Amino acid sequence: MASEKVQARIEQAPTAQAAQASRPQSQQGAEPADKEASQEQPQSPTPQPGAWARFSAWFAKTFPHSRHAVIGGVCGLVVALLLFSIGLFKTAVIAVLVIIGVACGQYADGDPKLVNLVRELMKRR
Repeated sequence: MASEKVQARIEQAPTAQAAQASRPQSQQGAEPADKEASQEQPQSPTPQPGAWARFSAWFAKTFPHSRHAVIGGVCGLVVALLLFSIGLFKTAVIAVLVIIGVACGQYADGDPKLVNLVRELMKRR
């Protein structure tokens, strides 16, 4: 008994327009216009919103008047988990590095609010 490799190839089915365009000219004009109109399908479905847009809509609907309070609570939970799991010093280092990252991002965007705040604090002393 000989063993043979079987290779399968899956191809996408052609759309109605692609099938019509691939037919010869003599066959294209043979169908009545009302039959073509009944077989037409929408070109592209309405694009679905991405995961972030769906999450934002859910968040706005679920917490309509307390958005900042919920975000602050989640941030507090993350800080508490970090403090208990990795300790105070490592959590402080992470916080400082995040602030430096935000400052670098603001500077790259052309809106250096944190850099200006640090400059003002240094001038006062």
